[in-house]
Amino acid sequence: MKRLLVLLFCLLIFYTSCSSTSNQQRGISSTLQSRLDLLAESKSIIDKVAKREINGETCEHELSDLIGDYQLLSPQNLELEELKANGKKILDLSFQARLGLHSLLDIIPDNCKFKLKELNLLIRTSEDYVGVHFYGDKQVSASDIKFQEQATPVFDKAAYHPFHVGTDIDPNTKFEFKNGDIIITKGVSVISSTISEVARPKSVFSHIVFVHVDKITKEATTIESYVGVGVAIYPMEYALKNENARILVLRSKDSDLASRAADYMYDKVVALKKQRKVIPYDYNLDFSENEKLSCEEVAYDSYSRASDGKVLLPEVMSKITMKDAEFLERIGLKKGDMMIPSDMETDSRFDIVMDWTDYRLVRDSWRKDAVLGSVLKWIEENNYKIHENFTSNAAKAVWSTRSIPGVWWLLSKASGIPTYFTKDVPKKSIATIASLKDIGAILIPVVTKADQNYFEKNGKWMSSEMLRDSLDKFIASEPKDLNKVFIKKED
Repeated sequence: MKRLLVLLFCLLIFYTSCSSTSNQQRGISSTLQSRLDLLAESKSIIDKVAKREINGETCEHELSDLIGDYQLLSPQNLELEELKANGKKILDLSFQARLGLHSLLDIIPDNCKFKLKELNLLIRTSEDYVGVHFYGDKQVSASDIKFQEQATPVFDKAAYHPFHVGTDIDPNTKFEFKNGDIIITKGVSVISSTISEVARPKSVFSHIVFVHVDKITKEATTIESYVGVGVAIYPMEYALKNENARILVLRSKDSDLASRAADYMYDKVVALKKQRKVIPYDYNLDFSENEKLSCEEVAYDSYSRASDGKVLLPEVMSKITMKDAEFLERIGLKKGDMMIPSDMETDSRFDIVMDWTDYRLVRDSWRKDAVLGSVLKWIEENNYKIHENFTSNAAKAVWSTRSIPGVWWLLSKASGIPTYFTKDVPKKSIATIASLKDIGAILIPVVTKADQNYFEKNGKWMSSEMLRDSLDKFIASEPKDLNKVFIKKED
């Protein structure tokens, strides 16, 4: 019996030793391990990619392990001094790790591409947290910034913190866009946060911008579709300054196809403009027709038409899993597969060529994401619903006057509904936008105060989970103001 106990004890010691060694090699974080866990994890990813230890056969297991690692690797556990001392190294190496993972898209199956979306979110979350502490920018609300009066992101390098560029791109020269580039961005509104939070996996992007570069003049412009506007062409500098918290540029590996796609859409929009017509925004998100186009559909339709239907974007779509059909209908979505902007980041036919973040807006962006993410969770799990209140009903009433020029101009100014909105915007969309803004006006100050108080006490900002926990505590108090627009359904 004693021999058996000794044998079992030795096996236990051996197993514990092996597990500990394995975890340290992978760079898994704990308060007892190296302070450079994030660096170790990035190095581990780069090494595994180089050795092709992550491949078509192993990717599901390996990516699941990496997702687990980053869930443990909360930068919240790092000391402020460590964030300050090693922040730049962490950011640079983390980007190289993401490039390495992106290079695997050619050889991994769709289920692994879907997992990579989850991993990308976790890696970017860690980068945001490190960057905001390393650079130490004063965190401001997007509403306090006059974006079109700011220096131009990407082009005016001295005005912003360094951004990352892809392989074979000289970081010391002015970045040049190419015909057919796709830009995915993160806006700064509650609507942007709704887009980034509603799908699974969640993301940090909310809009797609399609790039056109004139072959003769080399002028770079964008082709974009917006709610209340439809499809239009914008100067590149205007687009880069158009309320972006982050900008990611993706470039097709097939430059000829990309050029044909951009020329097709550009020529179509220009021809319609000469006839004083526009391609309306597609509020039904129907990818099977192209008479109306959302921002995603601009890129989708362009590549589809240029390739005779052979290239359909993206390779793997995200999923809308909400069961509340009423809410999804209000925001123009349906349950099931759905293309969202971040899906392009895991499309093997495109390279990552530029990645830019405005670190002044990280906290504002995180707080809005926390608010909308919590609202969606409360709708789905706690039986809440958006209640039609005075604001939303007034917005619908004001919208009904859009055919009366003088009255519409006065009332739109008072209500905040943009005067340029086209008449085809559904009334339900106007009401939902008004309601979400009302909810945001109540919840954003709550989460901002909690975040600011934590920073003043600890010298560090809250993690994403902590922001959402603070909102759960607030909703549990059944605040009267919130109940006017967001209520729990009766069983």
